[in-house]
Amino acid sequence: MNRFIISCLISFLAGCTDKGKSESDEVGQPSATETAKPASDQITVTAEQLKAMNIQLGAAAQTTVSDEVKTTGTVDVPPQYMASVSPLINGVIKRVNVLPGQRVSKGATLATLQSLDFIQMQQDYMQATSQLTYQQAELQRQKILNAEDVGAKKRLQQAEADYGSNRALVSSLALKLQTLGTSVGALNTGKLASEMRITAPVAGYVTASNIHLGQQVATTDVLFQVMNQEHKHLELSVFENDAFKVKIGQTILLNDPKLGSETVRGRVYLVGKAFAGEARTITIHGHILDERQEARLIPGMFLNARIQTGSRLATTLPDEAVVRKGQTGFVYVPTGQVRTYQRIPVKLGQAEQGRLEVIPMKTVDLSKVVTKGAYLLEAQMTKGEGEEE
Repeated sequence: MNRFIISCLISFLAGCTDKGKSESDEVGQPSATETAKPASDQITVTAEQLKAMNIQLGAAAQTTVSDEVKTTGTVDVPPQYMASVSPLINGVIKRVNVLPGQRVSKGATLATLQSLDFIQMQQDYMQATSQLTYQQAELQRQKILNAEDVGAKKRLQQAEADYGSNRALVSSLALKLQTLGTSVGALNTGKLASEMRITAPVAGYVTASNIHLGQQVATTDVLFQVMNQEHKHLELSVFENDAFKVKIGQTILLNDPKLGSETVRGRVYLVGKAFAGEARTITIHGHILDERQEARLIPGMFLNARIQTGSRLATTLPDEAVVRKGQTGFVYVPTGQVRTYQRIPVKLGQAEQGRLEVIPMKTVDLSKVVTKGAYLLEAQMTKGEGEEE
């Protein structure tokens, strides 16, 4: 009797356990008849959406692209076409003839200077010239007397020494005055100049003016800066890792918003031979090919540039087939199921002539790719992301 009761209790408890397990399965676990959720990288659109998106398919192609080195730099001019103008003698500014931005020719008067030292130098020249005339006559007289054995040899030697010394002084003063822009011929007629001209050493544009009327200036002061912009070039910096790729004659491309939509083309003219600074860069000197394009550049302008270092075959797609996300992106390919597309992550390479190099991050067949409507699929795929539940 006791055995019969124990058997009944065991059977009852086992039945309760199975029932609890069955109920738990029904509540917490999906049944076998539940529909599987679609993959997170796939999207299925309705027939109406497909028509509205106007999705078109195409194939990736093997095309030739150019390897490039990205760089930055500035527009500059050679040092022989830039000039800092300083006075060669101390004085006071009497007149200022130009303004920044004004074009001047070589030798044009930029300003005039009054200087007592300048006036004294002219006086010294005229006195030395007058004395030289007397000494020359005295030397001729002593030569005649010495030839007739009337004059002393010592007096002839002294006359020769005085004449030679004063002639050197006259030549030195004449050279200094010519350097200051004074006509020695006018001084020989007795006409002294009250002002000294400060002239442009090169033709070009006045880029800076640092003086005003009545200003006391010294030889160490930079009064003007003049730049000839007819020989502008590019000074680009390339990092050490890319330096070995750059060679003379390679093409430089400028696609900077400041220059508009037109691509400015140039050539590598010189390649630096030493690294500079903590950034370890070398300087690339480039020339613009089109003079009309060169005229649009302004010295000191900061630019982004690309140097084409070679070419190769690469897998490319039309630009609109790739959803860009910085240096990576996505392309969409049909899965084989009706109106279903899979999003494929890709790395982005070179862009050229409306096509973009793509490098899939996993093995995939790119013989059929969404070439039109990719951004609409992306918008549908990410619809609702970031919204609060």
